Amino acid sequence: MCRSPQTGWVPHPSRQPQTKDPLVNSPSPATPSTRALRGIAITAGHQVGVNRDPVYVWALEPAETRRVAIVSGGGAGHEPLHGGFVGAGGLDAACPGEVFTSPHSRQIFEASDRVKRDGGVLQIVKNYTGDRINFAIAAERLRARGVEVAEVVVDDDLGSEGHEVGRRGTGATLVVEKILGAAADRGLALAELADLGARVADRSRSVAVARQGHTAPDSRTRGFEVEPGSLEYGVGIHGEAARQTIDEPVHVDLAQRMVDELLDALGDLPHGVIAVVNGLGGAPNLELLGLLGDVELALEARGVALRSGVAGTFVSALDMDGFSITLTEADPDWMDDWYASHSTPGLPSPRPWDPDVDRGTGPEEDAAPTAEPSAWLRALADHFTQSRADYDDLDRRAGDGDFGGNMELAFASSVTRAAGPDASLADDLRSMADAFGNDVGGSSGPLLGLVLTGLAEAVEDAGDGDLPPAVGEGLRAGMASVTRAGGAQPGDRTFLDALAPAVADAGTPLDAAAVQRAVDGAAATADLVGKRGRSSYVGDKAIGVPDPGAVALVQVLAAIVERLTGDDLSEPREQAQRLLHD
Repeated sequence: MCRSPQTGWVPHPSRQPQTKDPLVNSPSPATPSTRALRGIAITAGHQVGVNRDPVYVWALEPAETRRVAIVSGGGAGHEPLHGGFVGAGGLDAACPGEVFTSPHSRQIFEASDRVKRDGGVLQIVKNYTGDRINFAIAAERLRARGVEVAEVVVDDDLGSEGHEVGRRGTGATLVVEKILGAAADRGLALAELADLGARVADRSRSVAVARQGHTAPDSRTRGFEVEPGSLEYGVGIHGEAARQTIDEPVHVDLAQRMVDELLDALGDLPHGVIAVVNGLGGAPNLELLGLLGDVELALEARGVALRSGVAGTFVSALDMDGFSITLTEADPDWMDDWYASHSTPGLPSPRPWDPDVDRGTGPEEDAAPTAEPSAWLRALADHFTQSRADYDDLDRRAGDGDFGGNMELAFASSVTRAAGPDASLADDLRSMADAFGNDVGGSSGPLLGLVLTGLAEAVEDAGDGDLPPAVGEGLRAGMASVTRAGGAQPGDRTFLDALAPAVADAGTPLDAAAVQRAVDGAAATADLVGKRGRSSYVGDKAIGVPDPGAVALVQVLAAIVERLTGDDLSEPREQAQRLLHD
């Protein structure tokens, strides 16, 4: 028997490979499950071996202190569970079935037979009928050979509470396998490990939600459809739709609802909890990390301490757009094992969390109350909140899709900086300039901040009777600042293509006619190839799509003119709004 130092690939002793591809000589055709195993071996380096017939992975360098081997497995599509959890500090072997299908008993038997130890084999089994049956059959075959076998069943899912066969095994499998892997390395006996695993599983509960079902590998169709703005609440990791569909709340409210249900199910938690925010395959890490913070707030609201938390994709459901939250009691009996180091490619490396430790950020203070803004500034902020998705969609077609979010952020900050409901135009423009210049990243936001700064300074220096021409001069000064800072010129497909025709000539006031010229300039950007900004990266693909910055600028200019003159500019506003959907 030999092992490749590069991949950890160890061929079955009776079938030496004739090619570099380890699956070519397999008696069965390659499947998503078997093809993924080579990747597991590569990511594990020299830690993991892969058997081809039957298919399983096993740890090449387990801790010498182990007396009991730990074996688990389940359907593919949940990666990195279980194959990514093999190695020192984790599983001794993992058996993958096909997508969402349990492994067959021969896989489990031969994997267990390869890694068995004098102290026996512990099976970790998720509570699904196929898994329970095939692991039980393998256990009987092992016992017939004189191998002692015990089982830990994971049944944590609240979404299947009350089902005839019991709760499904889902996200808590990660917690159970992490803790038992470390405990086995400490040399615990089979009965001790089985007892510890049963207690961890009993003190763990999970619940999962999804915005969209997984994509079936064979048909490329969705496992289930979810209406926009809705959530399937209580989904399973095999693509099972939930029994309940709810309106999607904001993250902090959703986290509170999920945490409340989990805490109610777990009962008294004097030691606090471990929290796992787990992606189901389609949720970005940014969302998962934010949700972990929301979970801590939800726990704090219930008076329960968070002792440790991890966020990431550990138990996926192919590419399902959703996540699960698992809470496990932070019992001192198993916290050292939860924190223990490991050599697997997929298990997390948790750390203790104490919210009371001073991390150099200083004490949190209550923010000063925000003054109510002027009516026109509030209306402008509301426009960008209500139209955020439209601006983002337009930006996606011509760039990268973040413009609407940046505009919403900028005007939300403008509102918090507002001087009050009776603020002067100069004060409101200064609030907007400071918000765009100091609180918004990217390119369009800060550059719009330069325009607004020039505008605010011109208005501050002008008398009431000179405001329209002063506004025009301020906008021209802002244009010059944009060109100096970013290099953009009219014709480069930026917001300057709306601003320049509005007030290009010296002495031109900002009035209704200027706003109409801005609308026409914004519309004309659909015929331009970008030379500056993100649209420059997509070239001709942006033709036919107006520049979102130019469209947004029309709304800002129209609002300023309405504030200056009291005129109704609903017509050019509506023209600009229609450009969002061109």
